[in-house]
Amino acid sequence: MSLHAPRGPIDAAAAEQTPVNEHCALAKEVVLLKTAADAIARNSHHDVLDHVERALILLERIASHVRAEHEFRCRVAFRDHRPCRTELDRVEAERLTRRLGELKTLCARDDAASALQEIREVLYELYALTRLHFAREFVDAAGGGSIAVD
Repeated sequence: MSLHAPRGPIDAAAAEQTPVNEHCALAKEVVLLKTAADAIARNSHHDVLDHVERALILLERIASHVRAEHEFRCRVAFRDHRPCRTELDRVEAERLTRRLGELKTLCARDDAASALQEIREVLYELYALTRLHFAREFVDAAGGGSIAVD
């Protein structure tokens, strides 16, 4: 739970439109994480590092978006006198992203084959977490309902 007070007035209409637009754009790019994981088995070591680098760039964009979204949710919660909860998925995604960066560095130095399997697993986990995040947000934006995830 955050203890910070909300900053400034909340313009709900303007604040909702930006996340929806960002969600649509980022949700389409999440497949890059799966593509990078799939590529590990069939590409050269150098190509794998390129895929991981692109995945890390995307993950930073997603993390920035999620942080802003979390701040907005906390501001609304404080306005409504409700607690602001940290989403465990967000914390886990941040941990996995840090681990992916560490593995990329290890791989770049040592060409460690064992790291490649872990990179693949971490990418698949991040893919699942980000898909779940965006699916939940689309359900929330639609006012509830079922989640259709292929």
